[in-house]
Amino acid sequence: MTELDDLLATWRARTSVRAFRSEPLDRGVLEEIFSAAQAAPSWCNVQPWRAIVTSPPRTAPLGAALVRAASGQGFLAPEVPFPKEYPSPHREHRASCGKALYRAMDIARDDQAARHDAWLRNFVFFDAPHVAIVTYDARLGPYGALDVGIWLGYVLTAATALGVATCPMASLAGYPKALRAELPIPETDVILCGLALGHALDGAPANAFRTTREPVAANITFL
Repeated sequence: MTELDDLLATWRARTSVRAFRSEPLDRGVLEEIFSAAQAAPSWCNVQPWRAIVTSPPRTAPLGAALVRAASGQGFLAPEVPFPKEYPSPHREHRASCGKALYRAMDIARDDQAARHDAWLRNFVFFDAPHVAIVTYDARLGPYGALDVGIWLGYVLTAATALGVATCPMASLAGYPKALRAELPIPETDVILCGLALGHALDGAPANAFRTTREPVAANITFL
């Protein structure tokens, strides 16, 4: 196998895990993941990514604060606005993902209570022992966010290579006041997303489904 084959195998093995075991990762493993991701490129090498990574016992109180915010506030107020609508073909991709996930969890379309409970699971990080809250200096504008996206790909790849399960979570950015009340996030930073880390819970229905990918021609134009 070539080095590209190894890399492709790692990328294809990665999936977003939505049920984790409770035991924490060794600190050395966490440090190895984020140290590897420091190799990510960035515009003029500004390296704008920042993350606060929790471990037990700090993870659970953060989740509880987010659940309170989600239960009481009832709406999302991210610092970087979420899309107001998803035009085609993005709408179809999003709907297909949601249908597959709820089907795997055996939650009916009209079971609003079960869907709400499943949604709240986001805010306890699907029981992951660790969560990283990802930010960057808002003064860098959208290109800083672009750099963070590249870095996040490196984080996910390194975690998968080390056998660590992950779930990138934009939903956590929906309640920035709760995050800022619990974490030392600089005022100059904007909250982009969260990332759950741990070991996947074997046999969990939510971990059984897989998303699909379009052929390269759907996204790339060669001239």
